[in-house]
Amino acid sequence: MIKRIVIMEVQPGREAAFLDTFEQVKKEIRAQSGCLGLEVLQGRRHDHVTLCTISQWIDESALEDYRSSDLFKKTWSTVRPLFANKAQAWTLTPIESVA
Repeated sequence: MIKRIVIMEVQPGREAAFLDTFEQVKKEIRAQSGCLGLEVLQGRRHDHVTLCTISQWIDESALEDYRSSDLFKKTWSTVRPLFANKAQAWTLTPIESVA
């Protein structure tokens, strides 16, 4: 399993547009083959709202299939203009989880 973390600083006043888009596509993203989970988190950084998505995938191949999909391309082209800065993304492999 891998986790994909994407951190996005959103332009002031554009947060609702991002969250509206997320609301529209979250079930489709979650239904992608190999997607095990999806969440969005919110914080503040440098006077911008920071939104973070964390998705879980069975493997990197499943993530890349999603990233090649029309759904990803359409979603990314909608939200990308809302960003104050370039998004940061990491693909991580869990080593240990303590509940």
